[in-house]
Amino acid sequence: MNRILVPQDYDYVGIYLTDKCFLKCAYCLTSHHGAEFLNKHGAVHFSAAEWICGLNRFILPKDVPISLQGGEPFLYRGIWEILENVTHKVDIMTALPPGLTREHFLKLKTLDWNRRPAPYPTIRVSYHKGQNDFKELVDRIASLNDILSIGLYYLTHPSISDEEIAAMKLYAKEKGVELRAKDFLGLYQGKMYGELKYPGSVDGQCKGSTVYCRNTVVPVASDGRIYRCHSDLYFNREERSLGNILDDRFEFPQEHRACSFFGLCSECDVKIKTNHLQEYGYTSVDIRFSQQ
Repeated sequence: MNRILVPQDYDYVGIYLTDKCFLKCAYCLTSHHGAEFLNKHGAVHFSAAEWICGLNRFILPKDVPISLQGGEPFLYRGIWEILENVTHKVDIMTALPPGLTREHFLKLKTLDWNRRPAPYPTIRVSYHKGQNDFKELVDRIASLNDILSIGLYYLTHPSISDEEIAAMKLYAKEKGVELRAKDFLGLYQGKMYGELKYPGSVDGQCKGSTVYCRNTVVPVASDGRIYRCHSDLYFNREERSLGNILDDRFEFPQEHRACSFFGLCSECDVKIKTNHLQEYGYTSVDIRFSQQ
């Protein structure tokens, strides 16, 4: 198998180890527009050995890690073997499932995967209002602070009050835990949240016209399929996948490719946000409304 060169302008390599999650957020991005990504019956999951083989083929852009996520990546039992054997730096998006402790990390042969100069915590723990307790999360993160780059991100759900945010900031500061905000995206009580580059892209219905897209993120499903965008991943559009990380040969397309699903885009692809260097103004997908 050849090495897989990730183009230099790509910003993110998201590895969806599993579709399982222990939270039940009604506003989860993976379920927008009726997608059924989480907790699918019969979903195929790579073994740890398959992930290690596939991930170690990647040649990544400078300062871009692989990002393990899901679902909840720590519900995937092979994550510890991956962390010990992958050759890249690793970020993890997690909600810290119950039972995950300091001892799990100390049993690893190495924590080098977590050590890189980054302008943010490389293990990003999510606080979702109504799903977990921020004080418990802060306490657990504080117990890991001396061995890991780890911090807490609260989702700016409209139902969170200024008083709650102030209490979170105070408690995190007292415990020495880095706290940051993560934008809530999507509809809430008839209002759309998030600064989106392309009007109409997340209306929830196809517009009936073809657009041409080039994305600079790499979403990889639990079966190793590489998708063009998060919408294709969340809707499980296997026929539109670019290939698999275990294909004998794989190359990322450089051209804009036709898409008839404009209107069902994922907010995380069309949002104006920061890139991996924390520079604001980045949007991962470039959409052209006529072929050029």
